[in-house]
Amino acid sequence: MTAMTIKSITRYCSEILQNDKCKNLPFHNFAHTQEVIDNVFLISNAIGLQPKEVDFIAIAACFHDTGFSETYEGHEEVSKRLAAQYLSKTNCSQTEIERVLSCIDATKMPQNPLNVYDKVLCDADLFHLGTTNYMYRNMLLRKEWELFCDTVMTDKEWHLLNIKFLEEYRFKTSYGKEVLEKGKQENLNKLKQLIRIR
Repeated sequence: MTAMTIKSITRYCSEILQNDKCKNLPFHNFAHTQEVIDNVFLISNAIGLQPKEVDFIAIAACFHDTGFSETYEGHEEVSKRLAAQYLSKTNCSQTEIERVLSCIDATKMPQNPLNVYDKVLCDADLFHLGTTNYMYRNMLLRKEWELFCDTVMTDKEWHLLNIKFLEEYRFKTSYGKEVLEKGKQENLNKLKQLIRIR
């Protein structure tokens, strides 16, 4: 996998994500994908993966939300199809393509990573759960659900749903468990505080 190939993949995916439906998504947009790619490199570096291994996770990160261009529900299957179509025209082997598709598949909720590469993308995708940016990102997700899924909730319902999600969610990598988990617990406490205040 050459740097040139990765650059062209990034360009191809950014065009999809900045067109069609994706452009109007408050949460699952091009900015989110860029963050996920950055998170992939950060986590991979922290846990000591080789650059060659990281390339395929970064490619999966580029493609993982492109399926939103066609559908909201079950977008991962479309993302996998778009990735397979594109990568089959490059110098990627079938094994390498399968690795990318496995990573994308693992981000389906509930996440089901089968190997370390899948785990890195899962944690990179939900990295914000453990950051100070969580409340803002969560507000964008709520807006997206209202606009694209017709899911309208009261503040209390929304907070309770997110408390349940944070309580049940487990980071997959050692970086996630050691670093992001602390931030996740802080965000969980903030949400519980909001419920108590109301």
